[in-house]
Amino acid sequence: QVPATRAGAEWGGVSQQLCVLSVTQCRSVKVNARRESSPMSQKTPGVVAPAAAVANVDNGHGLQQEQKVLVLFLGGQLGQEMHETGIKIAPPGYFTEQIMRLVQLNESNGSFPNVDVKELESLDSWDVQPSHWALLAEEIYKAYHSYDGFVVVMGTDTMAYTASALSFMLENLGKAVIFTGAQVRFGDAFSDAKRNLLVSMAVAPSLDIPEVCIFFDDALFRGNRARKADSGAFHAFGSPNFPPLARLGLQMEVNRAMVLLPPKGKFRIHTKMDEKVVVLKMAPYFDVSALKQFSAQGTKSCRALILELYGTGNAPHRISGFLEALKQAKDNGLLVVVTSQCAAGSVVPGSYAVNKDLEEIGVIPAIDMTTEATCAKIVYLYGKGLTSEQVQRSMGQSLRGEISKIPQSQVSSHLASRL
Repeated sequence: QVPATRAGAEWGGVSQQLCVLSVTQCRSVKVNARRESSPMSQKTPGVVAPAAAVANVDNGHGLQQEQKVLVLFLGGQLGQEMHETGIKIAPPGYFTEQIMRLVQLNESNGSFPNVDVKELESLDSWDVQPSHWALLAEEIYKAYHSYDGFVVVMGTDTMAYTASALSFMLENLGKAVIFTGAQVRFGDAFSDAKRNLLVSMAVAPSLDIPEVCIFFDDALFRGNRARKADSGAFHAFGSPNFPPLARLGLQMEVNRAMVLLPPKGKFRIHTKMDEKVVVLKMAPYFDVSALKQFSAQGTKSCRALILELYGTGNAPHRISGFLEALKQAKDNGLLVVVTSQCAAGSVVPGSYAVNKDLEEIGVIPAIDMTTEATCAKIVYLYGKGLTSEQVQRSMGQSLRGEISKIPQSQVSSHLASRL
């Protein structure tokens, strides 16, 4: 039940295949945007996006049918504007106005997908919670059959957490859902908003990537593989353990061998998430007594404990009580998962003596999953009503391409069908 990529299905196991969308073939693109947060509604031609994918498709009768993309706005830098007294949250309709201006500046250019904008909230990304994940999932579900692709605009700090969560919540996803935003707000001469938005809107309905993604600067990442890597650069996101799905240059190059295959089941969503997860980061001054108190409470405090350990999943071997505290946590019903503090690489079970001790206790290695994806996966699995034993087996199983190395133990077909 491992999600297939196109490598084996379309190219007979070829390790890498690039699908090139030539600028010369599809240089001209046009946007039709509609304001939904304002009484005024209009459609305007416009905008050239470099290396944009073809926006028109044949409907089977020799006619061209324009594709549609829905932009869901949740806040971030693009929901703020500068005032004399400082930066303030912009009023409702501000973001939609900016999209309209982007359109009108390029109104003489060719064909671009029809764009509808829906402003949900204007939040700083650190205020985005699982309830907002559910809101996004529900909005996509309601509009799923009316649009060819979706763009979610929000702040960058928790974008990787949100994209990871949506990758699990949107089950049997057959269309692209692209998260984007900006490091610099509208109006600044150096703002990255225009390119991030235009490219995301251009490619969302037409690249044939049935995944939750993040587009930033010049790269399209799998959402549950990405993490924010730089708070002060336009290339704010990276994907340390998985290559980008696509790169933007003078042309858009899609790595088709890495893209998940379209689903076979009917699209559905799951919005119930069990949020009782705690993340602890190991440091040389780690207080084991606090971990013991936490472990003694068992599932009264949480259901899962994620430990960010050193290197390949290493922890102090000579600190008295550390392994005993983890064993107590396991005995009291907690799921204990280990991720690495390193930006790249994998947790390798048994690579050192302490790893073997952790393995004997029953601690689960996250392999090469990011902490963001690990958290999202756990709250999703427990939200599905799975037992701790089922969650433990599922953690090593790739559900949405979030993990590379799959252990020998596999999830039963009955269990996988629920995910």
